[in-house]
Amino acid sequence: MKKQIILTIVATLFLSSCRKEADYIPYIGENDKLAYNTYTEQFQYIWKMMSTGYVFWDVDTVDWDAAYDRYLPRFEALDQKYLDSGYVRTSELYELYLGLVGKMRDHHMSFVVKNLHPAPGEINPRVSIRPGLLEVQSRDYYIEARDDARMGMKAFLNGITSQYTVADSCSGTAYIPEFYSSVYYHYCLFTLADGRQVPYLWTTNAALTPVMRDMAGSRAYTAIDKWLTAICTSPRNQLAGIILDTRSNGGGYQDDLDYLVGTFLNERTEIFKTRYKEGPGRLEYSVWCPYYQDPNPNYHRDITAENIPYVVLVDINSVSMAEIEPMVIKAVLPTAHIIGERTFGGTGPLQNDAVDLNYGGPFGNSSSYNHYVYTSTFEALMGGKVREGEGIVPDEEVLRINDPAHSFKPQLDAALNYIQNH
Repeated sequence: MKKQIILTIVATLFLSSCRKEADYIPYIGENDKLAYNTYTEQFQYIWKMMSTGYVFWDVDTVDWDAAYDRYLPRFEALDQKYLDSGYVRTSELYELYLGLVGKMRDHHMSFVVKNLHPAPGEINPRVSIRPGLLEVQSRDYYIEARDDARMGMKAFLNGITSQYTVADSCSGTAYIPEFYSSVYYHYCLFTLADGRQVPYLWTTNAALTPVMRDMAGSRAYTAIDKWLTAICTSPRNQLAGIILDTRSNGGGYQDDLDYLVGTFLNERTEIFKTRYKEGPGRLEYSVWCPYYQDPNPNYHRDITAENIPYVVLVDINSVSMAEIEPMVIKAVLPTAHIIGERTFGGTGPLQNDAVDLNYGGPFGNSSSYNHYVYTSTFEALMGGKVREGEGIVPDEEVLRINDPAHSFKPQLDAALNYIQNH
């Protein structure tokens, strides 16, 4: 059981320039209100909070102690530069923090700090670093138009009926308050050359749960329900296979597994394990806690017994739950087959309201204070391995092509071909 920690921050813990005198600090997460006045203090504080609360120290290859020794003099030099000139350029601060955190393993991480003393005329003097995105952009199959990936998917799906034989289709959007945005849902029922059918579903986020729970009658609900109903009620000689598309999906609800996995289970099944930081030591972890998936009480089909292929499409823009979903599906359902590209690599679960219950997760607030570090709350173990920073490697690699009109077609072709031949 997680233990609530209530501790008082003593400011002098963070002002010492001697790392050996300040190894222990309580983790205060997003309730952090500590102020500092120098670049050196800012660096020391962030270094110590990461030392205490970062959850991937068992797999991260960054030498954090050596980084302290290497960067402390450089931040001290920035303070001297401010005293000499009255400002420090944000680009200089960026280069230091890029060297410090730019290769961290956590692909969920978003690292933001304010420049305490920016140069005159600088607009929005902040350092913003996403280590995961930097790593992804270095891959040889990265396509520059990453930010247009979801728009590309929507454009592709809008023209899908002219490229394939489709017996039915439905799409809709739903506003999800937790995301502060709308999520798009698209269902297709493909018909193969032999007359058999393949239900297909794509969403921009893993957000089936709020729609199925609260939005009956909406177009988004209809799209999800049609996919599930086609899977569960189609005669065996008519159902050729299933496609779940997690490409360009930004993640979301773990409870979506009730539909994506629970629909196909006959009994309660362990799907993965997680653990969290329960103390200030870098390797002071909780025990691994198993997570179980129950069968869905409303939708069910034993695709394992009927040997029905379940294809999951993934790409470099499949993130977080859009990676955990295919990992779990592959781990527990023998007929699963994953097609596409190695995924983004952000597999550590996040729970923002858990930071006061353990020693890990986001800390700071860049609006009110001078820093905000968004980082995973838990470490996940899937198939005996922590996959943070790696993502999932597909069973069948099929890369998108750098052509906006057809970028996503090769992967869907491969999915339909796989189902046709199995």
